[in-house]
Amino acid sequence: MLARIYSVVKDTRGSIVVEAAFIFSFLSIITVASLEYGFWLAAKSQAERVNYSLASLVRERTQFYGKRESFSNDDIKQLYELAKSLTYHRYDKELCLRVESIGFTPALKKTISYQQKLDYGSTLCNSITTPPLKNSIEFSPFSSRQRWLPLYQVTLILPTPKGTLHQLLKSVDLLPESVSAYTILLAR
Repeated sequence: MLARIYSVVKDTRGSIVVEAAFIFSFLSIITVASLEYGFWLAAKSQAERVNYSLASLVRERTQFYGKRESFSNDDIKQLYELAKSLTYHRYDKELCLRVESIGFTPALKKTISYQQKLDYGSTLCNSITTPPLKNSIEFSPFSSRQRWLPLYQVTLILPTPKGTLHQLLKSVDLLPESVSAYTILLAR
């Protein structure tokens, strides 16, 4: 009996099939994982493009909102609806938009007169880890109209696309929970 087991173990005729099964399954996992990461990169690119479009509207807000530099909840809701449209309504219930603004008093010394942080959308807004806008006030220049320009920060968060290996890649920290993009900008 031992001789028979030994001969089966030593027989190499089926080893190619066994090795191929291991190699092809490993290659399949690698291929699917790289596709998942590619989908995440595509979503990141889309978030950055949409965020840049929203930031352009915020930058030109004195033209669109009658020279009003602060935001209202309706303004944020309009930007949120535009973001949903620009993402082709793929993330209608999971999209998050945060707009922050800092305005300064009209004096030679840079003094903050107002600070806003408005969120609209899903609970992903709770996971925003962007640096506070207050840390960037040195970027605000003194304009030719003798005032400090207000600063704005637009942050957009989308959920990570869910696929075959989503949970596995997320559990080993290869794929983040969400896709985010933010931009700090000046009013024109």
